[in-house]
Amino acid sequence: MIHLNKSVFLLIIAVTAFCSCSQSEDFTAQESGKELGSDNCNIVFRLQSNYSAITRSAEDSYSHVQGTASEYKVNNARVYLYNNQSKLFAKSFLLANLTHVGSDANGNITYESDKFSVAPGVYDIFVTANTDRVINKTNEDDFLADIDSVTYIQGQIVDISNGIVMSNRASANVQVTITKKDGEEPNVVNITLERVLARLDIAKSAEQFEMTDKNGAKYATVTLDGFYIVNQPKYYYSYRHTAVLTSLDEPQWNINTNFGNVADVNGYVVDPYFFKKAIDASAFTNADKYYENAFVDLNGPNAAKWTSFNAVSSTPNYKTSYCLENCMYAPAQKNGYSTGVVFKAIIEPNNNVYHLNSSNTLELITDKTKYPEVLYYFEYKFYDSADALKVAVAASSSPTSALQAKKFEKTDDGYRCYYNYWIRHLDNNNPTIMGVMEFGVIRNNLYRMLITNVSDLGGEDMNAFTPDTPDEGEAYMNVVLNVKPWIVRDLTNIVL
Repeated sequence: MIHLNKSVFLLIIAVTAFCSCSQSEDFTAQESGKELGSDNCNIVFRLQSNYSAITRSAEDSYSHVQGTASEYKVNNARVYLYNNQSKLFAKSFLLANLTHVGSDANGNITYESDKFSVAPGVYDIFVTANTDRVINKTNEDDFLADIDSVTYIQGQIVDISNGIVMSNRASANVQVTITKKDGEEPNVVNITLERVLARLDIAKSAEQFEMTDKNGAKYATVTLDGFYIVNQPKYYYSYRHTAVLTSLDEPQWNINTNFGNVADVNGYVVDPYFFKKAIDASAFTNADKYYENAFVDLNGPNAAKWTSFNAVSSTPNYKTSYCLENCMYAPAQKNGYSTGVVFKAIIEPNNNVYHLNSSNTLELITDKTKYPEVLYYFEYKFYDSADALKVAVAASSSPTSALQAKKFEKTDDGYRCYYNYWIRHLDNNNPTIMGVMEFGVIRNNLYRMLITNVSDLGGEDMNAFTPDTPDEGEAYMNVVLNVKPWIVRDLTNIVL
């Protein structure tokens, strides 16, 4: 059960860039095949980052956190012009050496560059920012289908000090008419950028969580001491893809219907691997290495790179990282595909470990130094052997609850258990039906996770989770995530 203190906030950090003319071009003008003449038009691009248009979302709150300068800054941008009729490449500009000229009271940050010159015409205009990568495609369809498999190949991104790669919504700047104006007056094209990454914030409200039985009596303490993120994609579409889908059939991509907002009914964001995510996730092997820290390969040599994290009363409050979008057709929203977080924890019994003595009766172990290497858990008590567990199960008033028995092995730190959480993008508020876009990670969104309580002991083996398990299911750790661009919910009143 999740109880939220609901409130809504909107974080809009605007970065406005007046980008006039430059002498830098990546391609030649392929339409005319000749040098541009004196009848060219002046053109100015105004770039606004931190795109915050409302998309289909779960509930919001008024609480928010400020983004960092690295998250919204624009170091450079590259503009691509395609002829609106022929869909052939026309011209490209590199907007470099942007000069910061000031900020306003609303947080808008303005940069300027020199003017650009372009032949009169009707263009489809696309922009990327904070990347040196050039998309060298002759026709617009190939350009929009471009997959970047280089920029964020490490999967999980921690350092974004050089700025986050951004692009505009491809459908937002189509059929733009550029004409010759009186004097030196330029054509002004407003471009809104969005980050290609999502931001993940993870924290806990306390260093330890007390486990209590049905009567409120404490039976153990759980300490969350690390996490790592699984199923982190390494490839992404340079420009955001969307589609209305009722089956796992790839649509015919159309710039006006597949490169803008997400439809309210059966609307999906589509990543490069979307149509390979079959319903049977257990057959998935990550053979093409699409995922970093793939959930199907937790035993690999690079798995379990644990990140420590502090309680929110400590500094830093949240551990922040970034990753690429990862989406699935609703029936394929399963552990083998979805981006999630695995938490590790230490269990400390509350003086309730029992031993089977020579009289075949259970007796309390009062000396903690005699606790065994393996503990067996059943109905709020722990046992030092399988035989002791059998006696406890036989004496139980509900023998069928033996299915809830667990085994925990001792490590150098103590008895280990594990929890997993699958990032939920849009809650349909129905725990029995998988919703469209219910689980997933979408670019330009901030997902903030705050663990405020733990309701049960976790699994004894982090590899026990199966790839074909649906993301919608029983969880001992519930987290509500925002689904708006860089906006955070108030999670302080979640009860698990």
